Amino acid sequence: MKQLKMFFALSLMFFVFNSCQKEDVAPVFDEIQLSLQETQAEETLADIDMMVDEALDLKFTLLKSASLESLIYLSDCPVITVNKTATPQVMTIDFGTACTGKDGKVRSGKIIVTSASFTTFPSVRDKSFENYVVDGKKIEGSVAKTISKDQENNIRTAVIKENITISFPDGEGKATRVANMTRQYQRNTLANPADNQVVSWGTIEFTRISGVKVSKVITAEKPLVFKVACHHLVSGIVSISTSNNRSWTIDYGNGECDNKATLTIGDKTKEIKIR
Repeated sequence: MKQLKMFFALSLMFFVFNSCQKEDVAPVFDEIQLSLQETQAEETLADIDMMVDEALDLKFTLLKSASLESLIYLSDCPVITVNKTATPQVMTIDFGTACTGKDGKVRSGKIIVTSASFTTFPSVRDKSFENYVVDGKKIEGSVAKTISKDQENNIRTAVIKENITISFPDGEGKATRVANMTRQYQRNTLANPADNQVVSWGTIEFTRISGVKVSKVITAEKPLVFKVACHHLVSGIVSISTSNNRSWTIDYGNGECDNKATLTIGDKTKEIKIR
């Protein structure tokens, strides 16, 4: 009988311990997953922006150094066409059913960009997608950009409105991203595209298919910096709050090209790795 009572007591303790552990771990897991998904979205959209610029440089010779050998993203498999007689002008990047870029990412489908003029500034560009998939993530929706140019400092600044749906691979679900951002595209060394970076700030609403809404704020004082050399966010701080009353921050570091970020919830911190 004593042995039986001891067994039940131990079982009860094990159950309570596991329950407490689950309560402690589950919220952190959710915040990590949300942070990873939104970071992947941020990096994917920055990649798309820079890749579209490469295609424009090739087709409109905006940079004398633009050639397939000097590019960071585009390999020889996408078909890039431009209809300059249309109003507005239309550029299509067609990746076919599978195209591996110089960055190692596999893309399929099309990116379609329209503008009254691709070579004059200020200008407005609209970007849409047709069955576009990159490394298993399907991108749908539209991006509108109003671009101005600082010729002397090789900086273009864009006011951006995004309304994008991203379907994540491996059963991670779907999310809608609505953003109002300012982005600066800095070409630090014209002869070296790998030296380019994107600096971003603004507000983002990231709504998961479960209905949980993530509100994200990035200030101009601590903007996100995306380096083309490593295709990662390397600095900047994001403040996040959710519709189910959670809040935390993500710090992307001090400029080092790695895939790490620090997530802070209250007085606790955790290093996460961006896939």
